[in-house]
Amino acid sequence: MPFNDPDPTDPHELRGVVLPAGPEEVRDMAYAFAEEFARFGHRRDQILWMFRNPFYGGAHGAYQALGHDAIVAIVDECIAIWGRVRLVDRDADTATPSPRGS
Repeated sequence: MPFNDPDPTDPHELRGVVLPAGPEEVRDMAYAFAEEFARFGHRRDQILWMFRNPFYGGAHGAYQALGHDAIVAIVDECIAIWGRVRLVDRDADTATPSPRGS
């Protein structure tokens, strides 16, 4: 099969689906985006920019559906909770033996 032609029998073929969602599901989706962006360490203005930017399709769709004021309230709430958390990813210290002695 050529590289660009989709194969309907391929179980690994990427498929997108649209699921029905009401206003409450859109609000939950907006919370998920805002929380994720805040956990990544983005500032309030950066998160609001991502919601306004059509490149971020899911976040922008929530912005269009809920409106500016609702998104600002959601972002502010998520920043208040997650904006102070900074995750640091680092390798374990290999010089220190493990607590199990292995």
